[in-house]
This record gives sequence, structure tokens and C-alpha cells, in this order.
Amino acid sequence: MKKAFTLFLILVALGGIGYGIKKVIDQKQEEKRIEEVKKGWHVEILTEYINVREKADRYSRTMSKVNKGEVYGVIKNDLSDPNLYWYQIEFKDGSTGWIANNTSGTYLKDNNNPNDVAIPIIKFDNEEYHVVSIDDINYDHLKVWDDRDDYKITHIVYHEVNKAKKIDQYWIKYTITDKSGKHSSKTQRIIFEITPDEEDVTDFLLYTRN
Repeated sequence: MKKAFTLFLILVALGGIGYGIKKVIDQKQEEKRIEEVKKGWHVEILTEYINVREKADRYSRTMSKVNKGEVYGVIKNDLSDPNLYWYQIEFKDGSTGWIANNTSGTYLKDNNNPNDVAIPIIKFDNEEYHVVSIDDINYDHLKVWDDRDDYKITHIVYHEVNKAKKIDQYWIKYTITDKSGKHSSKTQRIIFEITPDEEDVTDFLLYTRN
């Protein structure tokens, strides 16, 4: 009886060791697979999870889900939906499915896309931007997104006289432009401690939304 119990413990120990070795091997294989995937067009999941659908349609059948931090190779995308960018991804077993990114790029990060598909976006949290002088303007407070990193941010400061309140008001319009020329703009009120010279600002009458 004692021998049988000892043999049982040995088998359990060997099984545990075997499971541990297999887990390490599987992990190494997965790391190698991801390394290869990252050499091509791939997406990285940024949000908690995204539903995987049968087709590039939000009403299509849900097949499974992908989770934050996971990486998948992309076969192609579908841009017919004005509100979502759809990606057909490939799983390690060779099966495929469709996942969507919102136009702000917060669901997933698109890497090595052969096509520049997205319009770059600027966001900020506060209604007012406070600086000492016009020379202190920077873009550190901005949240920007594009499907590629080769974008440029520029700005124009506008001066407006509020006749009702008899005060000067200043506005800063940021414009983000990607390499293919697609762009978008966002305007924020700017408060100066030191009033800028008139030659450094633009009359608000010349302001354009785009």
C-alpha cells in the first residue's frame, strides 16, 4: 500500500514537471509567434475586450472576443462603416474574424498598415489652456491619435475683442496633419499671463473652422 502511494506521488510529481515544461514551451512558442506577427501588419488590443464578429458588421454574429494586450496579424480591413474601422484578423489556429476600432483609435492600435486610412485626431481635457507667454506654447497637454506616427501638429493663435465685456480673448487652433495630407483641427481658449504682441496673433475675423 505504501509503495503504491509512493508511486502515485512520483507520478503526480512527474506530471506536474511535465505540465510545467509544456507550459514553458508553449509560452516560448507564443512569444516567437507574436514576434513574427509584429513584423507585418498587426493590431494590439487596447481596450478591455473587443467582440470578434463573423463579418465587418456590428450586427454580425459574435464568434468570440479578443482581450487587452493581445496581438493579431491583419489580413485586410473594411472602411465602409463611417463610424468604425474593421479589421479581419488571423488567430494562431488559422481561423479568422472581424474586430472594429473606433475612429478615435482607442479600441486597438493599428501597426504597419500598408495604407494610411485614418483621419488624425486631437483631443484635450480642459476648456482653457494657460501659459505665461506665447513662446511657452507646447503640445504636451494634447491627446493625439493617428494610425501612423508620421504626423505633424501646428497652431495659430487668434485674437478676439469681446465688445460686450470689453475684454481681449485669445483662441488657439491646433491642426494635426498626417503624411498623406489628411488633417483635423481643434480650437481651445488660451489664457496668457503676458499679453502677446499683435504681430504674433491673427485677427479672429480670419478664423476658419477647418
